[in-house]
Amino acid sequence: MKHILLGYIAGRADWSGLPLERDAARLTHICYAFANIHDGDVVLFTEQTLEQSQPRAVEGIAHLRGLRSRHPHLKLLISIGGWEADGFSDAALTPKSREHFAKSAIQFMQLHGFDGIDLDWEYPSNNMAGIKSRAEDKANFTLMLAEIRRQLNALAKRESRSEAYLLSIAAGAGQYYLDGVDMPAVAELCDFVNLMTYDFYNGWAKRAGHHSNLFNTPLDPEGDSCAKSVALFTANGLPANKLVLGCAFYGRSLLAPALGAVGIENSNGAASYGKIVHELLPAGAVKHWDDDAKAPWLMAGDRFVSYEDEASIAHKMAFVKQQGLAGAFFWEYSEDRDGVLMDALWEGLQYM
Repeated sequence: MKHILLGYIAGRADWSGLPLERDAARLTHICYAFANIHDGDVVLFTEQTLEQSQPRAVEGIAHLRGLRSRHPHLKLLISIGGWEADGFSDAALTPKSREHFAKSAIQFMQLHGFDGIDLDWEYPSNNMAGIKSRAEDKANFTLMLAEIRRQLNALAKRESRSEAYLLSIAAGAGQYYLDGVDMPAVAELCDFVNLMTYDFYNGWAKRAGHHSNLFNTPLDPEGDSCAKSVALFTANGLPANKLVLGCAFYGRSLLAPALGAVGIENSNGAASYGKIVHELLPAGAVKHWDDDAKAPWLMAGDRFVSYEDEASIAHKMAFVKQQGLAGAFFWEYSEDRDGVLMDALWEGLQYM
């Protein structure tokens, strides 16, 4: 079976100069990020101040459809939500609200010519991102997905469509996420689950650590890792052949003297892979490799940076194959404008 190779492409990003035509032949799926929820309806933008971006967003989606017309294997999904995206808990609350939301999401999907829907609720039953949450979200999330699946199947039947419409989710990669969802039931309703195995050390980390490491290390034995997250989720009802492993096209940083060291409070930052290789390394940043984690890190002056490179991606793709996972995905396409990490992903899935 061919592995999934899925890329998230942000509508807010500058797509000029990106090797989209080349990569459309390699990617199996593209998720356009994001659509939002406003009063239970799926919309591109929820604020009037962003409405001037609507023509550009619609043009970008049309560009993706053009890629698909030249590469018919490619599937396009609309990703609804994202960090700090509110509206899910209310939309999932009642049978009426779930039916309305599913209908609106599918109408949006049809209007813009997508092949499916990807829900990025961060996170059911959890207000970590500053959004509304309820204890009932755990059951309601399953019911929401079931209603979307029901309506998608009915639409495909009415259209005599040869292929089913797709339904996926993006899932947080820790126990905090499993506590808020019924994973076996959710997995049954989804074609695949994009496990966000990155941001292990994130924008509020107080210590310098790997943010997308494959394995745990003696330096951080109780911390997170891709392998630990995969073991956790497969033990809690997510079949390996539905699990898509996440990779990061950006780094996380902290003012700290070394990997494992305590950093200066509120000094967290981020840098695209492009910035790392074209600015930080040429300016004298010192690169290190953690062979236990199978992950690189660097020191840019007094700033620690955790990130991914071709070697770490190669190890991850070997892991995907060894574990029988569905494939790999990445956030976010425009952060590696040279396509170096995309090359590593594709080559790893093809040849390793």
